[in-house]
Amino acid sequence: MIPLTSQPPKRWPGRLSVLLAAALALALVPALAPSSAPSAVAADPLPTFAFAGEITVPEQLDYNPTDEFIFPSVFHAGEHLTNPLGEWYLYYAPHDSPGGISMMYSDSLAGPWTEYASNPVISNVWSPNYSVNHVSSPDAIWNAQEQTMFLYFHGGNDQTRYATTDDGVTFTYGGTAVTNAMGGATTTETSYARVFTHPDPTSSFNYGMFYMENTTANSRRIRVAESVDGRSWVVRPTPIVTPGSLDQGNVSGANLWEWGGQKYIIYHASSGKTFARTIDDTLSTVGAPVVLHASSGVGEDTGRVAAPEIVTDDTGTYLFYESGARLKATISYATAVTTPPQPAFALKTTATATSSCASGVARITVDALNGSTAPNDVRVTTPLGEKKFTGVGASGHAVWTFAGSSASLAAGQATVKSFARVDGVAYNDTITANYPAISC
Repeated sequence: MIPLTSQPPKRWPGRLSVLLAAALALALVPALAPSSAPSAVAADPLPTFAFAGEITVPEQLDYNPTDEFIFPSVFHAGEHLTNPLGEWYLYYAPHDSPGGISMMYSDSLAGPWTEYASNPVISNVWSPNYSVNHVSSPDAIWNAQEQTMFLYFHGGNDQTRYATTDDGVTFTYGGTAVTNAMGGATTTETSYARVFTHPDPTSSFNYGMFYMENTTANSRRIRVAESVDGRSWVVRPTPIVTPGSLDQGNVSGANLWEWGGQKYIIYHASSGKTFARTIDDTLSTVGAPVVLHASSGVGEDTGRVAAPEIVTDDTGTYLFYESGARLKATISYATAVTTPPQPAFALKTTATATSSCASGVARITVDALNGSTAPNDVRVTTPLGEKKFTGVGASGHAVWTFAGSSASLAAGQATVKSFARVDGVAYNDTITANYPAISC
């Protein structure tokens, strides 16, 4: 999922009105034909992914009501949350009743992953908000406008809901994002949503969404919705991808992904494979489907490859997906055999920590210097408190004094974590700075 960033207000350029008759006719078209080539040209070859392992081993999990788990969503907790359990959070869920949005955490995308002790974090009964057969398909994003995480999920199959959280595990119900009624009279399911920053700089919308719609013809396809704030959504009148001959009946689990400067819509199909199509910034024109990943059929790497979530950091590129038969799946991951060219960038953060007295109270002052060439986010943690700085410029300082409540302070360490995103790659680093004991 492409990370959300703060954007200035956008101007809506005006979109072509589509007659209802055309929308209904499109439901019968076997595949969406691109009207023109996407605005960007795929310059870099797509990576090849190699199976790396299973993450949600059923017999090892405390919360496992149905022996199946789907729809992985990876969130960079260390970049956005205060005192997270790990650098990365992985959200997933069973699909069969009762479902239940669950979470794991890890300090590395390669694992090992630890199950959160109080799963599920969102259940199928949330009084007084709803009581449904199941909740599933979580998708977590950082809403930069509200400076909090939004998590989208479906429950039941007729609507996609959302909740917000400041810590990734305690949620406030937000409401309904998209429903069957918003898709039209033939819509029977509205689920499996992924949300991202809208890639069109001329759009008045800040967020885009791909979600799966089923119809009265039992044809699952991918729709587009757009939003200014991540809460209220407008659904476009026609799908962006309908199933073709390669898909064998249905398409679902779409995500927006950028590789080598080209944006793609990636999704899975009834064929059991994950496909990629180029897509333009307006989310209107797609290219021909190509196979992005399929199981090798060897060992544990068998069955379908669905609900793709691709994350790149400074250690490589990782594909998280649901593996195996529908309603019997597990969460697995694969790694890119060929990694993208890495930019000439490295985090270069240095820090000093000093102790001092003021009005008879001991204090710690931390000075972190961003010595790299891109803006960094910096989080400083001490025994006396924590402070986050956003967008510290190159050669800029993040300085903060933490006041204690007593006259003495034992010697210790301040921890400084730095985060940057350059050309779509996430970088993070942790350093420490010692300070001496003091008695005021």
